Amino acid sequence: MKKVFLGLSAVALLAFTACEKKEAVEVKDAEEVAVGSETTANFAVDTEVSNVGWRAFKIYEGETEEQGHHGTIKLQSGTVGIENGELVSGDFVIDAASLESMDLNDSPDDKAKLDGHLKSEDFLHVEKYPTATFKITAVNKIEGDYNTEISGNLKMREDEKNITFKANTSLEGETFTMDSEEFTIDRKDFGIVFNPAKGAVIKDNVTLRVNLKANQGEVEVVEVDAADEVVAE
Repeated sequence: MKKVFLGLSAVALLAFTACEKKEAVEVKDAEEVAVGSETTANFAVDTEVSNVGWRAFKIYEGETEEQGHHGTIKLQSGTVGIENGELVSGDFVIDAASLESMDLNDSPDDKAKLDGHLKSEDFLHVEKYPTATFKITAVNKIEGDYNTEISGNLKMREDEKNITFKANTSLEGETFTMDSEEFTIDRKDFGIVFNPAKGAVIKDNVTLRVNLKANQGEVEVVEVDAADEVVAE
């Protein structure tokens, strides 16, 4: 019988290849969200091509080699703020219900089983929490393989934490792109603690990669509760 990985995914249209395992990024309490100025230009995220890629792993009892799966999650909506050609703010809604494993495309039954479990109450619980959010709190220019360090509040289920990752950002004409590094989060930091009673151990760390494109133009204004505008320290 073919084994199916029961892991997590969370917030890049990429088939991830093997790479050096990374420690989970540090999480902090949610911080105040960055806002632009009167001169900030708003760009709307292109949800047709923007997404978050994920990789996750488990180990079966009696085995030493990790099993893994990868896939994508789409963005439902999003806006980035650009000032003087640089990213200054951003607010994104992740469509948790769009989670899809990509490596099981040749096994439709296994794919449906895995995707269904990842969307269940054991993991993303999309019936109760159909979306996750990421709101930028700070942007810093850096040197090296990536030109930007981005911090923001990632909210999954009912847990909101501030995380930081690196990305290459660029603005060409009226198109902004962001391609992040692979970075890792600990699913338990976001309230996802499921493990099978026996048979396997699901790894806590989940690797993510953001691939985003946004275009200047009209941006849909979405009303939010006041509590979402300013996050308590």
